[in-house]
Amino acid sequence: MKTKHLYLVTAIVSLVFALALLLMPTVMLSLFGVTNPARSSTVLAQLIAVELTVSGVILLMLREVMDLKVRTALNIGNMVAGVLGVVVTLNATLTGTFGWFGYVIAAIYALIAVAFGYFQFFGPVN
Repeated sequence: MKTKHLYLVTAIVSLVFALALLLMPTVMLSLFGVTNPARSSTVLAQLIAVELTVSGVILLMLREVMDLKVRTALNIGNMVAGVLGVVVTLNATLTGTFGWFGYVIAAIYALIAVAFGYFQFFGPVN
């Protein structure tokens, strides 16, 4: 796999979740075990969708970039976000805040962290 493919896959995942959170926040929140979300939870889900859109569009637009400084910033930023996502999501799932879907999100964050870490520290420069 090349770095540009990682950027593309991550962008697609981010944009799919963003679209789902933006257009169907109550459905997405129910996957996390939030069965009767307050309006504030729905708005929060939609704001998360906005941030996922930013991440997805940035990675989509920069997937062909070859500048080492830019790639380093993208890789480390996404790796750190992935690690933080695992910690926060596992905490929420293990304490009962999230339902079973929290494990799926934690796994996605773990894959993101490992993939970006690999390309930053071990992967080919492509």
